[in-house]
Amino acid sequence: MKISLLLISLVFAFFSCKDKKEPVKDQEPKPVTIDTSRATPPKEIKTDTEAVIKESENTTREESETGTAAISDDFDFKKFPSKNYKFIKKAKLDFSSNEGAYNFRTRIKKAYASGTPDFASYYITVTFGCGASCIMGLMMDVRDGKIYGLPLGEETSCLFAEDRAIFDPKSRLFIASICKESPEDKSVYYHAFVWNEERKIFEKIEEKDRK
Repeated sequence: MKISLLLISLVFAFFSCKDKKEPVKDQEPKPVTIDTSRATPPKEIKTDTEAVIKESENTTREESETGTAAISDDFDFKKFPSKNYKFIKKAKLDFSSNEGAYNFRTRIKKAYASGTPDFASYYITVTFGCGASCIMGLMMDVRDGKIYGLPLGEETSCLFAEDRAIFDPKSRLFIASICKESPEDKSVYYHAFVWNEERKIFEKIEEKDRK
């Protein structure tokens, strides 16, 4: 009888101790496993990267603009002057003067309405894309509203163009494009024209005559 009571007491004590230990084990703090560096990249690295990219883009843009400006200044617009003209008002557009102009009437009307003479004293120009590496354009005479084509398009376009459609309000010289044979080429060639006001046509000029 004493042995039975002793065994029952031991069994009871064993389960009592087990029940007390398990809650203590569950309350132990678990280690933190969140990878903070992966969740949020360090701000310093992100900032430095953006600064490098921005600086690189600005440098490239400034170098490109400076190079283009230097090339564009290599023309003597004063050598081909147009007559002085005091702009007062614009004549009504004459779409019958150019058979292809009506196809671009919206662009022409908008440019003509908002513009003032920007080429050869009397003409308001408008240019627009005509495909990859290609632009085309027209000019409108404010005196009579007649429309003429600019020497642009596939014939004067080039795959590696440094600049296109360069002109001056007081000059008849029109540089259609400044081209390179390849992006790495340092030399350029030109498609240059002079507007003949009497004949109403553009005449191509050689490189030696444009300066």
